[in-house]
Amino acid sequence: MVPSHRKPVKERALSKSNQARSVGKKKQLVKAFYASEDEETTFTSEWNDCHRNITDALRCYKKLWKDKRPRDKFSNQHKMSPKQGRCRGLALDGRVANILKVSGKWVNTIKQIGCFPGIKIGDEYHWRGELCVFGLHYNFQRGIDYISSVEGETLATSIVDSCRYDRGIISRVPCPNLIYTGEGENRDQMLEGGNLALKNNIHYKKPVRVIRKYNSDNNANASRYKFVYEGLYRVTRFDKEIESGFSVCKFQLDMLEDHQQYDSKWKQKRIWRH
Repeated sequence: MVPSHRKPVKERALSKSNQARSVGKKKQLVKAFYASEDEETTFTSEWNDCHRNITDALRCYKKLWKDKRPRDKFSNQHKMSPKQGRCRGLALDGRVANILKVSGKWVNTIKQIGCFPGIKIGDEYHWRGELCVFGLHYNFQRGIDYISSVEGETLATSIVDSCRYDRGIISRVPCPNLIYTGEGENRDQMLEGGNLALKNNIHYKKPVRVIRKYNSDNNANASRYKFVYEGLYRVTRFDKEIESGFSVCKFQLDMLEDHQQYDSKWKQKRIWRH
């Protein structure tokens, strides 16, 4: 529920004596939970605590990714084969994520729909495994992650552009309206699994987190890609089309408005006063 915003009370004119005392004083930042929509939005201390937890988990991930010694140490402690720590590329990406999971270092371990505290639109990550570590997208291989609802239906929680399809999953042009191609490579796509879950989001009016994959030439981790969190989208349309001789699922996604991207309890407004 979006809270109503009441305007702050206008300040009365200062007396001459008060005006004299205020000369040379700097503006002071005052936190408030009411302001106009065009005021700058900040996050609460609880949100910042969650952000620090995510940052710490990702820092541990990068350390294990770069250095074989701590990987072997974690593997030995949890009875995992050290030989698997010598793999490279995507295999190493999954290995590091699994080490952190076994050692209890994952954050936000329960799947959930919508945005959660500690992440914001535009946040970038360089490895698919990082998305698993803090719960942005748990499914390490598939483009659609989903859960089972109370009613027994499956609902999509997040989607990732994995660039596995000839035509691409999502249009590369930043746009509030996206076309997403469902799961199922080089065969007729069926309305099952992630595809069915994403379609169910239309009926239940549930948003889905969207992460897009871009080329990155300045990636020190050498993945050559970056995953960018684009925000919450609503699924508004589903169609079956024929592409390259195969039946594919097509979904239209529309980005939610700014005030719907974050839970209101994690936001606070800032206003300036003298």
